[in-house]
Amino acid sequence: MKYCPKCQTSYTDDTLQFCLQDGTRLDKFPDQSAPTVAFDTESETVVSPRIKTNAPPQRVEPIRFEPPSSYQNNWQPSQPVIVQPIAKKSNTTIIVLLTALGTILLLGLGGIGALLYFNRTKTEVAVNVNTAPTTRPVNSNAANNQNSNSNSATPTPTQSATPTAQPTLKPEQIKAVTSDVKDVVDEWKSSSENLDLDGHLSQYADTIDYYKGGRVGIGKVRADKQRAYAAYDSIDINISNLKVTPSPSGDKATAVFDKEWTFEGAGKYSAGKVLQQLTLDKINGRWLITGEKDLKIYYVE
Repeated sequence: MKYCPKCQTSYTDDTLQFCLQDGTRLDKFPDQSAPTVAFDTESETVVSPRIKTNAPPQRVEPIRFEPPSSYQNNWQPSQPVIVQPIAKKSNTTIIVLLTALGTILLLGLGGIGALLYFNRTKTEVAVNVNTAPTTRPVNSNAANNQNSNSNSATPTPTQSATPTAQPTLKPEQIKAVTSDVKDVVDEWKSSSENLDLDGHLSQYADTIDYYKGGRVGIGKVRADKQRAYAAYDSIDINISNLKVTPSPSGDKATAVFDKEWTFEGAGKYSAGKVLQQLTLDKINGRWLITGEKDLKIYYVE
């Protein structure tokens, strides 16, 4: 509860801040009730009397309440803001700028073309001037020396090497080479099956391209064959699909065939099938093996 200290008007609304009669700031009534003091269980509760003011009540004429100046609403309507529409930029400036840039570009290209044409003309004139014949006298001795040098330095025509014509075998020659090579292959097979080491080696030349070992002598081939003959008691070789290809000169040939073998010995066994190639040269009128290798392994047991 609040009261006006000037007119002593009381107000029960605690939210009021100023007196509605004279505008004086309101104060709260002091707490007139004293706390209860308990001395013992039988003592009475002493309540202090309400404070009374000695001032006689005054009649105050009601006045119109005017709120303080700080609470006055000084709002005034603001002036309307006039928004000017944004004028669209004219395309004339852009067109003028583009026209100017295009003109400058054309003038620049024309100037570059003229400069290039001028330099080309100047170069052609300089070349013509430099290559113009001079009218100075020519020393006769120098001319004679030049003539003599030109005569002595005349290059002789080089004779181009004519390619040597490769001979072509006639059908009967091809047939004869094929027959001779097949006979060598048959002898090579039968001598191996008969464990005839000397007869087998007689089919070879002194040096052989032997499998992956490269160029080796006949002694290497002998050691290899002898080791196989000593390990096995029975050798069986089957040759099929034999194809003989003579060289154009007729002194070389290759024999390609499928070789299937079965080797058996004391506690040993070997079998397999390969695509084998023998290279043969005709040496001193006799066909001898100069190369032996496997082109493909079908299987090995």
